[in-house]
Amino acid sequence: MKKTENKKMYPVYGVIGMIGLFLVGIIVGYIFNGADHINKSGMSELQCKRISEAIISQTNKLEPDADVIAQLNKVYSENCLNRVFEQPKPQPKVEEKKLPEKTCEAIEELIKRDIMGENDNYWESHQANSQIYQKLAERGCPENHDKYLKLANRELNIANALRGATVAQKSTCEQIESVLIPELRCTDGYEICGNPDVHINNAKIYANLSERGCPENSVKYKELAKQELEIARALNDDNLESERQSVEIVETYKRLQMQAEAEKMIEKAKKLTNPAIDFIIQLEKIIEE
Repeated sequence: MKKTENKKMYPVYGVIGMIGLFLVGIIVGYIFNGADHINKSGMSELQCKRISEAIISQTNKLEPDADVIAQLNKVYSENCLNRVFEQPKPQPKVEEKKLPEKTCEAIEELIKRDIMGENDNYWESHQANSQIYQKLAERGCPENHDKYLKLANRELNIANALRGATVAQKSTCEQIESVLIPELRCTDGYEICGNPDVHINNAKIYANLSERGCPENSVKYKELAKQELEIARALNDDNLESERQSVEIVETYKRLQMQAEAEKMIEKAKKLTNPAIDFIIQLEKIIEE
């Protein structure tokens, strides 16, 4: 039993010896570089830490490689000894801005976040600002009512001045587009409309744009009008019980010179269980006129 215990002690002594070798290497390097010498190596603190871990890992092996340890000691001594690593400065915490305790002030704080810069050169931005100030006058603190109304009027005047200057520089077709396009609804991807009337109205606006807007955009507007009509029909599931909507859709198809689509709608109306004859005649007249 004693012999076995002695055999187990040899690797332990070997490890202790290698750690001693590592410490001796550091001391020698320290003496070689000088206690007052500041090491300006470009090696990072993380790299130095990994070299130190590699040395310890080597010394813990049953059969440590003295040459490898010596090389690691040399690299550590030359690049890491006497190094003063700058620690990252703690970043100040960004305090969240708390809303005021007074309800009307909290409302004002929230609404004001949408106000755009006063130096914005787009009339649309100032028109939007005018609407925001109008909302502030209505929902903000009563003591600020008159102030916000004045700001709303000021922004509206700026918007009108900028819009007038912009319109003066545009051709007629561009002016028509700039007036009609803002009338479109649910086309920006942020608002979803499930009302067929909204899409029918959009189709009528696009049809108008295809006729009176700039010629290079005509085909695009025609395709957009067709798309809006298809959405309206899908929402209704081609239910022709709403005569007004059906008339508007057929009229728009005719305006877009899409005779075949208009005739398909009329044929569907004729196949209803109890089709209203006057309604069918009305649809047919639209196409024939």
